[in-house]
Amino acid sequence: MFSEDELKALRYYEGDTEGDDPFWSDPKAYLTLNSLLYPGIGSETARSAEGKRLNPAVTEDPERLLEVYRCLISALYKGRKSAQRTVYRVERWSDHLAQRNAGMTLSFTSTSTAGFLDAYRDRIGIALLEIIIPAGIPALDFAEALPYYAKAEEREILLPPYMSLTYQDEPLTEQEGLITDAAGEGPRGKCRVIISGPADLPAEETILPNDSCAERVYASLNRGETPDEEDVSGYLRYKEALQKQVINCLKRIYRR
Repeated sequence: MFSEDELKALRYYEGDTEGDDPFWSDPKAYLTLNSLLYPGIGSETARSAEGKRLNPAVTEDPERLLEVYRCLISALYKGRKSAQRTVYRVERWSDHLAQRNAGMTLSFTSTSTAGFLDAYRDRIGIALLEIIIPAGIPALDFAEALPYYAKAEEREILLPPYMSLTYQDEPLTEQEGLITDAAGEGPRGKCRVIISGPADLPAEETILPNDSCAERVYASLNRGETPDEEDVSGYLRYKEALQKQVINCLKRIYRR
């Protein structure tokens, strides 16, 4: 069902990596892959503040990067189910606000059928999300897709970017109120989230700028420094062009 390239992309995203290639050996590459799909530089700054490293090798080869995105989107499309699924996520508060304001997922989103996992609590400021995936919505069960699933205990369901969302605030249960973030603080809120299909976004042809702004921005953030404003401007142009290409890819695949 899944091609070898799709399985390779899924293992890469999951963090089941090996070797010493700067791109393919990064077990936390999903941090960079997802930051690139958020507008602005807030996602990168939040991850850096949590001590997480962004990988400059991810942006070195635009065609390789876009192929990974394409394979992930294609695999998630193949992961559709004929029955509704309910999954859970401990979301970074800043990312939660960005996606709620946009009304859609802005990146690939890891969720779990096993409840609010400790593995997702390594961030500062959290929201608890109970997510409803209706029948036919692209979403992939790693345990079903991968011949060997390195993180089987997480029971992960991966959602694609640019899927429309509606939110309903919910009260925290007593047990949920005890869940803490990386700073020991409790959840700032809880929502029931319903996915309703791909967002209605325009398809725009674009070319990725070929410069090293991303590498310099990542290097600064990884050192705990503020990136140069000119580099940030170039990086944001790169991100905007990249996101348009990912949207085009999603539209092509979901028209199948």
